[in-house]
Amino acid sequence: MQTKTIAILAVAAMIAAGGVVFLMLETSEDTTVPGSTPSKTTDTTIDTGEETSSDSVSSESDFTITFESGSDNCYTVTESNGLTTITFSGMSDSNGSVYSISGNLIGNIVIDAGDYDFELVLNGLTISSTQEVPISITSGEDVTISAKKGTTNTIYDNRAEVSEEDISASIYSKCDLKIQGKGKLVIVSTNNNGIHSKDDLSVKNLTLYVTAVDNCLKGNDSVTITSGTITLNATSGDAIKTSNSELSSSGKQRGTVTINSDDGDASVTIKAYCDGIDSACDVIVEETNGGSLNLTIIAGAGASSTTNSMITDAGMMPGRQGGSGDWGGMPGGDSWMQGGGNSEGNKNVTSYSCKGIKASNEIVIKSGTVSIDAYDDALHANNDEYLESGTIPSGNITISGGIITLNSLDDGAHADGTLLISGGTVNVTGSYEALEGRNITISGGTVSLISDDDGVNALGNGLILSGGYLYVFAGGDGLDTNSSSISFKGTNVVIVSTSGGNSAIDADYSYTYTSGTVLAICPSGMTNEITGSSAFKSYGTQKSLGSVKSGTIVSASVNGTVMAAVELPVSISNASAFYIGSTNATISTGSVSGLDSNGVYLKS
Repeated sequence: MQTKTIAILAVAAMIAAGGVVFLMLETSEDTTVPGSTPSKTTDTTIDTGEETSSDSVSSESDFTITFESGSDNCYTVTESNGLTTITFSGMSDSNGSVYSISGNLIGNIVIDAGDYDFELVLNGLTISSTQEVPISITSGEDVTISAKKGTTNTIYDNRAEVSEEDISASIYSKCDLKIQGKGKLVIVSTNNNGIHSKDDLSVKNLTLYVTAVDNCLKGNDSVTITSGTITLNATSGDAIKTSNSELSSSGKQRGTVTINSDDGDASVTIKAYCDGIDSACDVIVEETNGGSLNLTIIAGAGASSTTNSMITDAGMMPGRQGGSGDWGGMPGGDSWMQGGGNSEGNKNVTSYSCKGIKASNEIVIKSGTVSIDAYDDALHANNDEYLESGTIPSGNITISGGIITLNSLDDGAHADGTLLISGGTVNVTGSYEALEGRNITISGGTVSLISDDDGVNALGNGLILSGGYLYVFAGGDGLDTNSSSISFKGTNVVIVSTSGGNSAIDADYSYTYTSGTVLAICPSGMTNEITGSSAFKSYGTQKSLGSVKSGTIVSASVNGTVMAAVELPVSISNASAFYIGSTNATISTGSVSGLDSNGVYLKS
């Protein structure tokens, strides 16, 4: 690594007037420009609309500190070996203190606010650090870093990779930390991490770009995003992370990641080599207070599956030179490993986690637009380990609203506990198994699933379909339960299953029917799984179709009224069609108008 030597020729001016200090440090010509440290093979280009290469940063410090309110004269400026350290300390105002800083700083900032609130306003500031944490908060009651409206602020963390015992974040806080403002903040961490609070981390309002090796945003106790335009790129690890699942002193459960629109519109775009979001407890996504919420995640090198079109430029991140989208090797230098421990036949699963959203307890999506393209499960909730609070995790996934698009080389959504969809629109556009959980209930919403293997796989206590719309296009079983049953209680269901060794409906312990429309088409190899149920004998109709071509419309009518129809997305040999809802249905092929985007018609 090249070393940087800066010889101070002169302090050109230090003027203290009206609470403003101007400091200019001139350096000799033999300095190495910050950012010239040889980079890794990963590309971290962010399209921020601004120049973000540290090669263009001035090699001299030239900055302005302005006292805004609270305790005055609470900072010192020191220089050592050509690097400048600004330390804010000695505050005593119970209402908190506010300072702003602009210009160019070669060095670092330390905030030691004691038991007081403190806000540092970035007013067009560039920090370049090769030795120390660019911004380190050692104490404070409530510390805020703000980007002033109309300004762009950039932090270049050009340190060598630090050890696990050292601080790897570009902004690090030992207390609660708020990142906010109406301006723009760009963080480029060449070898280390982004923003890390040992307690709670919150982000709102600002435009934030972070590119880092791991953990673009980490709050040990929580991470909360309530507005703003947030773009995160973790080139060798997770993008958003919490790590503490203990109870607080007031009994509050720690470890949750929350993304909502409490403070305005929120747009969060994530590209992560490993997990997009890794939560020690819950992940909660919700549009609130009338604001819009858009969450887009690509997880895994090159991301997953049939398409990467959800983010038009996957290499959209700041800082280093080189082409876009060309990430480096695996964490630790390993190569992609095929067939992880939970692959269940999916040979694309890696030996480490590349999930879109992973929670150690529960995932809750209430509203908003969520698009995930993941190499591993798009949504995954665990219940395999106790939380640090002693709580037994649920492993549940609950979707009650929003527009959710999931694309994965493994499961679209996997719940160790209960997977519940009660509203919204859920589209799994590609998967190994689309929905998997110990218990699965669909009680509302519009659900469309595409899978290489099973469309819906309930591993434990069964599958309940009690409302809404469900379309399944599966290479394996359409609906599959293991040692349990399927209850048709009102969901309108259309299934196309293409494998002769599987069935559109595969219930080891049969299924029950009380209401709803069910139309299923599959090869004739395992049709006894459908016809062997007493429910089918009471409510079902079957017809052999022979070989049918892609584009053929299969419909089921009762008393001359078309109840359901589907346009086949593929050709099927020796096909059979099944209608559950009447023993006197007429099953036929031919034209039907009013098909939706899945090629499905259901009588309203």
